[in-house]
Amino acid sequence: MSVVHEPLVAEPAESIARVPEAAIQDAWVRGLFDPTRLVTAEGEKVNVVTRGRLNRDSGPDVIGARIEVGGVLWAGDVEIHLASSAWETHGHHLDPAYDRVILHVVLSPDKRTGTLRRPDGSALPELVLLPHLDRSLRSLLRSFYLEPRSAPNCSHRWDEIDVDSWGREWIRFLGTERLRSRAKGLARDYTRRPDLDRLLIRRMFRALGYTANADTFEALADRLDLAALRRLDYDDVHATLLATSGLERPDLFDLEVEPSPMRAEAWKRGGRPANAPRRRLAQAAAWLSPAGVLRTDGIATLAESLSHSIEDALTALRPDLEDGNGHRLGATRATRVLTDAVLPVLMVDAELRDDHDLEDAVLRAYAALPAGDDHVMRRFGDAGLKPRTAVEAQGAHHLARSYCDEGRCARCAIGRTLYPALAGA
Repeated sequence: MSVVHEPLVAEPAESIARVPEAAIQDAWVRGLFDPTRLVTAEGEKVNVVTRGRLNRDSGPDVIGARIEVGGVLWAGDVEIHLASSAWETHGHHLDPAYDRVILHVVLSPDKRTGTLRRPDGSALPELVLLPHLDRSLRSLLRSFYLEPRSAPNCSHRWDEIDVDSWGREWIRFLGTERLRSRAKGLARDYTRRPDLDRLLIRRMFRALGYTANADTFEALADRLDLAALRRLDYDDVHATLLATSGLERPDLFDLEVEPSPMRAEAWKRGGRPANAPRRRLAQAAAWLSPAGVLRTDGIATLAESLSHSIEDALTALRPDLEDGNGHRLGATRATRVLTDAVLPVLMVDAELRDDHDLEDAVLRAYAALPAGDDHVMRRFGDAGLKPRTAVEAQGAHHLARSYCDEGRCARCAIGRTLYPALAGA
C-alpha cells in the first residue's frame, strides 16, 4: 500500500500546479528538505547519500546521484516532476535513456504514484517531496527566483575587490590544479590498464560524444580491435565503427573486422546536428584512417605536433573526411578534444617518462588555448570575470563545482577576502 505523508504546511492544489519543475529540481539539488524521514510511496526508507547535479543536456534531470532505497545503495539518475503521471506523459517509460533513473521525485502524489515502471520493466521507486520540504511553497519559490543558486555565489560583492586581477590569478591556479587532478585520475586508470594508446583513444572518443554521448563513445572505443582497424582504409574503418556502434546492421557492410555491436538505444539523439552520433563517428574514423592522427602512435604524433605549435596539434585533430561529406570536426570541438582529452593524457605521458619539455609544452598550450563557451563561462562573464583561455575556463569550472556548489567558501581565495571571518574556519 502506498504511503504518502501529510505536508508540514497545507498547500492548496492550485499553488502546487503553479510551481515550475525547475524550482523542484532546485530544491532537490540544494537539499531544501528534511532528509531524516524520507520514504518511498511504498514505504521503503530512503537515505540520500549524494543528491547529484543538474543535467544540462537531454535525459534525466539530475545525474550522478547515490541513494539508498530499502537498504540497497543505488547509483544513477533522478527524474523530477510535479506529479507521477508526468513520467508517462513525457514518454520516459518508453525511453531507454531513463533506465538509469534510481528515484522519481514528485512534488505531489496522484493516481499513478507508486505504480510506475522503467523502460526495462522494473519498478521505479518514487518519493513525494512536499511533506519533507523545509519551507512553504511561497518561500521555496521566493528563494528560487530571488536568491543566487549558481556559481559564482558571491558575485554580487565582486565590485568590492579587484577580482579581474588576483581573481583571475586564482582561477588560473585552479585551472592548472584541475589539469593535474585529471592527469592523476588518468594515471590511476593507466595503472589498472597500462596502455596509454588505448587511454588516449578512449578519452578522445569521449570528448567527441559531448555530455550526452560521452559514456557511449568511450564504451565504443573499448570495443574496438585497434590492431585490425588500423590496417583498413577510411571507408572500412567508418563502416566498422557504424556496425560496432549498433547504429547500422553489420550485414549491410562487407566487413574485414568482426564487430561486437552495441545497442542502438544506448545513443542519445535530438541535440545539435553537429553532435549527431553518425557525424561524430565519421570524424572518429578520420582519426583512425591511413593519414589520421591515431593511425599509429597517437601519443607521439600529438606530442610532436604540439612541440611545433598549438595550430599544428589542432590541425591534426581536424582532418578532411575522405567520403566527401564535408563535415570535418569543428574548430571549437577540436579545441575541446585537445583540452579535455589530449593534454591530460600527454601530461600523464610526461610524468611517466619524466619529460619536462613535454610537460612545459602541455602547460603552455593550456594557457594559450581559447576558452570555450558554456553556461559556466557565461555566468562568470556576467559577473565580471570572463575566462579568456582554456586554463581560466577549467579554473572557473573547478571553482564552480568544487568550491561554490560544495559551499567551500572558506577554502576559496575570493570567499576568504570577501568574508574575513571564514579565514579561520
